[in-house]
Amino acid sequence: MSTANVLSAAVREELLGEATWGLRHHLARGAVDPSLLLSSADIEARLDASLLKWPYFTLLKSGESPPASSYTTVRDVIGHKVGGFPDPVAIRRLMAGGASLKLNQVADWHRPTRELARSLGEQTDCAANSYIFWTPGAQQGMLPHRDAAHVLAIQIEGRKEWHLHAAPGQIGAQAGLDVDSSSPTHVFTMEPGDVLYLPHGWPHDAVALDGGSMHLTFTLTGPTPENLVDAVLRRFLDKEEDLVHHFHTRALDARTSEVRAALVRTVAELDGPSWTRTALDSMRTEIG
Repeated sequence: MSTANVLSAAVREELLGEATWGLRHHLARGAVDPSLLLSSADIEARLDASLLKWPYFTLLKSGESPPASSYTTVRDVIGHKVGGFPDPVAIRRLMAGGASLKLNQVADWHRPTRELARSLGEQTDCAANSYIFWTPGAQQGMLPHRDAAHVLAIQIEGRKEWHLHAAPGQIGAQAGLDVDSSSPTHVFTMEPGDVLYLPHGWPHDAVALDGGSMHLTFTLTGPTPENLVDAVLRRFLDKEEDLVHHFHTRALDARTSEVRAALVRTVAELDGPSWTRTALDSMRTEIG
């Protein structure tokens, strides 16, 4: 079975359908088979074999990151000293001291996760990025925060207690740590196979329970106003070659007038769907 189908159509509708998307959080219990995803044993094998380089892996403890030099090492690569390779002994020592291992842009180096990310991105008209958080028991990798994206979290191993802070005034468009976590609006525990959806900008934090926790997170980011403006600019630069490459032959007033007219023309030629698609294609290219 393709990893893109780990989430069934029914579960996708339950989590990401019109009744939920952008409106409220939703927790689907036992919705996936976690054995189809990366395991802690898979990750340890990659670290031991030096198959990842910093910053594809980082460490966090209560929002603080130790220096990369404290858990990376230098290797000889074709006669050159190259840094940023994992030091498995140091990583395990720091995790034993309470640090969480965060794996970044998992879709770049794990094909099944890439399949699932692409599928989620296409379904939601978003750019999908992927992360894994492996946290020791009774520890917290990140402080209460909000993401500038929708969030889909899949619990793979262990248990994690989540706190949502969705009171009026707490939800926002921008990422940030300015969250009042004194009175959570929702508290629940995720177990292996559970899947959580959070709308864009919902503040949250999570604490690993028992022997530790590992979950896979997808951030699903729709085009922002800046992304849409960038899409117009890219289309303008592609179509207006004479103006772009020979602007110096125009007097300043004429140059300004021509650019204004060309921008208006470019916007008029972009209908809604093609404009959105242009912005999304660029966002997805940046993610990889």
